[in-house]
Amino acid sequence: GVAELVLACEWGPLRVFHLQPGQPVEITDKLGLSKYLGWWNGVTAGDFDEDGRMDLAASNWGRNTKYEAFRAQPLQGYCGDWDEDGAVDLLEAHFDPMLQKIVPERQLDVLSKVLSGLRERFASHRAFSTAGIEEVLGDQFKAAKVVQATWLESTVFLNRGDRFEPVVLPIEAQLAPAFGICVTDCDGDGHEDLFLAQNFFAVQVETPRYDSGRGLWLRGDGTGRFTALAGQRSGVMIYGEQRGAAVADYDADGRSDLLVAQNGAATMLFHNLGAQPGLRVRLVGAPGNPDAIGAVLRLRFGERLGPARELHAGGGYWSQDGAVQVLGTPQTPSHLWVRWPGGKTILLDIPPGAASLVIRYPGEVKSASP
Repeated sequence: GVAELVLACEWGPLRVFHLQPGQPVEITDKLGLSKYLGWWNGVTAGDFDEDGRMDLAASNWGRNTKYEAFRAQPLQGYCGDWDEDGAVDLLEAHFDPMLQKIVPERQLDVLSKVLSGLRERFASHRAFSTAGIEEVLGDQFKAAKVVQATWLESTVFLNRGDRFEPVVLPIEAQLAPAFGICVTDCDGDGHEDLFLAQNFFAVQVETPRYDSGRGLWLRGDGTGRFTALAGQRSGVMIYGEQRGAAVADYDADGRSDLLVAQNGAATMLFHNLGAQPGLRVRLVGAPGNPDAIGAVLRLRFGERLGPARELHAGGGYWSQDGAVQVLGTPQTPSHLWVRWPGGKTILLDIPPGAASLVIRYPGEVKSASP
């Protein structure tokens, strides 16, 4: 019943902290996540294989960038105050198989504006073309802090209890960098789905922009695997630079709607018209936590349990989903299981015909019909 904090980090893994009293304790390595060094942009949680444990879904840069050609070896970043302005700079580098050395990513005319004396040491582009990172940085090389990236795929990590197991999302999810990522049952079939907000335009002048994404719904099958939905089918086709994304049932019809923010363009609201309506649940928590952040909901269909849904305080990429949860009901549910923040659990009968429930801590229920 005690929540963990999960952080999406650039040039590093997804970091997990156990929030024990006094000081958070990092458990990233214990959970097997420390080797997945990425340029992670966003992270959220959902029960994708319906075992009651919270899995992770994280957005990354994908496989359709200029860096894909050099991924046989870890991508490198050399950190230091290269232009001596008091701020930390990052010099990208990769392993060149022809030269058999690590070389800078950027060209001479770019780096010479940052590294003083570079033009004096390399009089021509030909001379620079065979230089390794140690030769380029010169005396500053030994002072550099080195970071690495080895995993650029947007990925789901399935919770196996004592470790996380990676499942790379379908190739459609790797065609553009992804940022916002959110979880809901978008079609009402009882399985959790994913949405990715995509694209990145602010590339270096010599690099084409990464614009192959239109926003992507991924339909879950309840086992931790996903299938991409084409925009013509899902109705989501956004051609701009998408960032934050959130889900909420804004019109209270029992279907999860989608909100996507863009960099330099209009925020898009998508009204869900096609899903089978689910059960709306609003939790009212104990004093100090009125939205019951950290609570977990799970529908029961006779002897079968649906996926667990956790209430988050922020998730994805700088986003926050609606407080009212829409739980998929492919058949009529019999009970609702609730674990309140702190660990107290209750099992509630669902009144016949109920379309919406308001549950007040520790277990007072108010229902409404359509």
